[in-house]
Amino acid sequence: MDHLEIIFRDHESKLNGRSGSVLHNLHRKSFDLLKQVQFPDRKHEDWKYTAVQRLISPEYKLATEEKEVTVTGIADLDTYTILVLNGKVIQEQLSPILKLHGVNVIPLHEVLQDDILGPEVLRWISPELPTANNAFELLNLSFQFGGFFLDVPKNLILDKPIEIRYLHDSTEVSFSHPSYFIRVGTGSSLTILERFERNSSQTASTAKGFINLSGFIELEKNSSLTHIRWQDLPDTQSLVYRLSVAQERDSRFDGYGFDFGGDLIRNTINVDLNEPNTYASLQAGYMASKKQSIDHQTSIHHKVPHCESHELFKGIIDEHASAAFNGKVFVYPDAQKTNAYQQNDTLVLSPFAVMNSKPQLEIFADDVKCSHGATIGQLDAKALFYLKTRGIDTSTAQHILKAAFLAQVLDNAPLAPLRDYIRSRMALDL
Repeated sequence: MDHLEIIFRDHESKLNGRSGSVLHNLHRKSFDLLKQVQFPDRKHEDWKYTAVQRLISPEYKLATEEKEVTVTGIADLDTYTILVLNGKVIQEQLSPILKLHGVNVIPLHEVLQDDILGPEVLRWISPELPTANNAFELLNLSFQFGGFFLDVPKNLILDKPIEIRYLHDSTEVSFSHPSYFIRVGTGSSLTILERFERNSSQTASTAKGFINLSGFIELEKNSSLTHIRWQDLPDTQSLVYRLSVAQERDSRFDGYGFDFGGDLIRNTINVDLNEPNTYASLQAGYMASKKQSIDHQTSIHHKVPHCESHELFKGIIDEHASAAFNGKVFVYPDAQKTNAYQQNDTLVLSPFAVMNSKPQLEIFADDVKCSHGATIGQLDAKALFYLKTRGIDTSTAQHILKAAFLAQVLDNAPLAPLRDYIRSRMALDL
């Protein structure tokens, strides 16, 4: 905290006239709350499988470098792009066509000054009572200075996906704190792709880096959003990713996540089904090797009747890697006619790899249909033997079985060019 205090005061000294603004007051309030808490450790139930010390022990600087960067596009996939470098939106990279469709991308500091939008955003993000569980959220609110608000108007069917490209590129040990707020208007439908990758012009890994992201999505009545997150960071970078989704009546959220790179990755997704006839789906496929750590934390809150949620998480863990899945489904007393499904399946390919799985249901209504389960195992010996008897060598046979294991999630994801790209990056193409 002493080190963070120095960084915070140094940041305040460079506000250049923005001292006392709504954003600065949010920074100050959040940092004051952060000083009241300790970062979580393994004694905290939701963090017992995440090596927090690996995240907080380096003496980070705030990544503020602005340089020439490139992220190679995905072949045959046309998107509207938003580039976020070291936590800050590069305005010059915004597609002007988005505004023609009525989609506004507004810097957070401008939104907070708006008499109408400002209170709306603060309602989503105002710091709560400080606890260890929201320490990283408070850290983000204290140091994010390049967040943006994406406002999608009513009854818009966007013709192409919006692609948010995140880059953390610094020559120093550093962290960045991107944030976004997305409001999908009544009756609208769109696809959003988030890509976490390295600078395409980079040949070597960057200095140790930490990305601490917070995202908020509000789906208004009868809207739908397909959200796809793909992460292949350098092995010197870690990611703490938090996404909160709030859904109104008749809305639909389809979330997909794919993890391959990085050092320590923690994904936390919270979905609130606030009105009837809402649908939420969370699916993820991930591969961890070397000494990587990938931790998934999900919570879905069924607050009202006639809502449905599905979760499917599948991972392959090898070498000295570790992974965790902690999925919670809460069914509130009034949430009758709930339909909730949750499943986590993992292949552990090394005696040194570790997987911890804990799907959970907390049900306080009696007219519901809920199920959950988890499997942890190795490659099917009979299937491996069958392939080898057909003249396929051991390595290729193992490759086929791994590809087939994750195919269930990959095949469900939309955008065929993106599926092919992820398969290629994960070395799962046949």
